[in-house]
Amino acid sequence: MYVKSNYITNAYGRLKYLFDEPAHDGSAHRVLGTNGSHVYLWGPRGQPYPAQSGYFINQQFKMIRHRAMNKRKRQQAQHLICSFSDHEMPTDNPDNINVEVDQINQLVGGFMKQYFPQTQWVSAIQADGQEGHKLHCHILINSVQPNGKCVRTNEFSVNRLRHEWNNYLKEHYLEVTGHVYANPFDKNKPGKVVKPQGWQAALKETLRWARDKAISIEEYVGLLKAKGLTVTSRNKKGDWSYSVTVSGKKKTVRDFYQRRDRKSGLVKSTRGVGQDFTPLELRKYFKQKQKNETKEVSTNEEEYQQYGGRSERFAESRRRQQRFNAYVAKQLSTDDEETSDQAGSSKLDRRRHQVPRQSADDLEPGS
Repeated sequence: MYVKSNYITNAYGRLKYLFDEPAHDGSAHRVLGTNGSHVYLWGPRGQPYPAQSGYFINQQFKMIRHRAMNKRKRQQAQHLICSFSDHEMPTDNPDNINVEVDQINQLVGGFMKQYFPQTQWVSAIQADGQEGHKLHCHILINSVQPNGKCVRTNEFSVNRLRHEWNNYLKEHYLEVTGHVYANPFDKNKPGKVVKPQGWQAALKETLRWARDKAISIEEYVGLLKAKGLTVTSRNKKGDWSYSVTVSGKKKTVRDFYQRRDRKSGLVKSTRGVGQDFTPLELRKYFKQKQKNETKEVSTNEEEYQQYGGRSERFAESRRRQQRFNAYVAKQLSTDDEETSDQAGSSKLDRRRHQVPRQSADDLEPGS
């Protein structure tokens, strides 16, 4: 959604322009829906008629302005214009127009209640533009509140209003419309994603393939050249253009380009194959890729050294254990031999010192 803010010194002229003039495109419907606060509108409560009298509304605005403490105040009202894109509120189906008008009324009413709760305002939803026929809503806010206090002019800063509208739509757009709100004017998140079609889609697939295969920007360009795709620098900043031959004709597309409003800095249009394929982003990508590969190699070397050293320690310990077991076995065998030798010698000694048995006659006395 796009938001504009204008300073109004003639509230009746603007109300007359919104409600009393014929449709710009020649159709029978100038206003498709209306809403307001602290103002009386013709029609049932909560569902006022689209056709209103600018003069009658101005009389109510005028009565409130008479309560102002500053009688010399030049600003009579503030005019806001909220324009919805074709993706947000499409107008190609006439059967859905009334539903979308009700949704816009809900969004506008909720926004004004949250950010301008004590103000007198009226809104008019239209789609009679000579170009585009987009659904848009005019909101006219009286510069004086019903309590006689003036509305602060800093609340109508266009940057502030766009920020507040974006915050409100992020929270309430889904519950009102059933769709997720995508902010096309977010400076912090410019349109990085570009959806090319036809030969540009095939070209982008080739760029993505080369980027995944290469480890440097030079290798990236070489892979593209092998696929018949050339890369050239188009300006002094170093921005690139990609060229490829399709059906005998040379096709060229930019890497990434955004056209911005010089005053507000908002993005108006985005072109190219995507911000990921600019020289700046590619250098960042390959630098990080090389860093990750270097880190992985160093980690593998550390793991190899760690596990390799551990295995060597295990092998040395095993060899020591084997040598110890061999030594123990040898000692045991030596002890067995010595034991058997000692046993044999003791037998011989016993035989050598054994007294021969004598007969009984030899042992008789007096022999």
